Amino acid sequence: MAFTADESKLVSIFIQTLLYGAYTVVFGLTYWVLVYRRPKGRPINKTMLSISIVMFVLGTMHIAVNYTRIIKAFIILKNEPGGPAAFFNQLSEFTQIFGSTIYVAQTLIGDSVVLFRCYIVWGKRVSVIIFPILLLLGSTVTGVGILFSFAKVVPEADIFVVELSQWIVSFFSMTLATNIICTGLVAYRIWSINRQTAKLSSGHSMRPIMILVIESGAIYSATLLTLLILYKADSWFQYVLLDAISPIVGLVFSMIILRIGLGITTIREETDLATTSTLHFSAPKQSKHIQLDSFKAAPNSELQADESMFTMSTVHHDPKSKGAHELPILDGDLV
Repeated sequence: MAFTADESKLVSIFIQTLLYGAYTVVFGLTYWVLVYRRPKGRPINKTMLSISIVMFVLGTMHIAVNYTRIIKAFIILKNEPGGPAAFFNQLSEFTQIFGSTIYVAQTLIGDSVVLFRCYIVWGKRVSVIIFPILLLLGSTVTGVGILFSFAKVVPEADIFVVELSQWIVSFFSMTLATNIICTGLVAYRIWSINRQTAKLSSGHSMRPIMILVIESGAIYSATLLTLLILYKADSWFQYVLLDAISPIVGLVFSMIILRIGLGITTIREETDLATTSTLHFSAPKQSKHIQLDSFKAAPNSELQADESMFTMSTVHHDPKSKGAHELPILDGDLV
């Protein structure tokens, strides 16, 4: 049996509430990791903290708007012609436009974070992210186009009319492409660096970080793809996925910080570790010191993250080594 608009909204608010509850817990832990679980002397990562707070505020506003719409549809306006379903089809209604504005803003912020992560991991090479930047700009334009179309669409039109579908499909497609491309670029960069460092130390592996990035990107991308398919199929069940994306965006962003910050995802190293969180890789006729500024040596030979920063930077060559040479090193904030 096909879902109607009002039935889909009831299911969507239930799913969104569950995800928002999980997001609230994860956000609290993320705040603790960024503010309190960091090395002594290291300043708070204000950029990541600010983004985390903004994402949570937007997620809170979005679910609040959805509850407002549920109350208006099923309690305040339940006896109006057409009932709750007619209310949810009023695309120019204030709460519809306001909620959509929050969704577009949260999506663009999430895409910007993914893009920035890619930019940092690739050594701040603009050439690598030119196409994702164009996709982000396209998402911004189509997002504004969706909101403008909501305000101008005829009252009896539904969400699947051609005037809206062109903007909506373009928006979903561009944000999906942005996430897939940036996630792939980050994963490839980490894999490439891991392969190079493995030549100097067989025990050192960044594979857990790479898997974490891929998993996080896959969750969000799979949700977006399912939403796009449901929308193209003219299914009202697309509301369930649409409202679920709001907390999912925040969860994916926060879980990367949290898993690294709590040491759930770590870089494993079997070689000897100095007490200053510095890895010393040696090979015939060459030597290299690599400092993990955000990680500390654990007793069980693991490097655990103290916060969401993941930085590998060249410290110095061993002056006693005649064959020292430059090794491509990841230098930036992974999360």
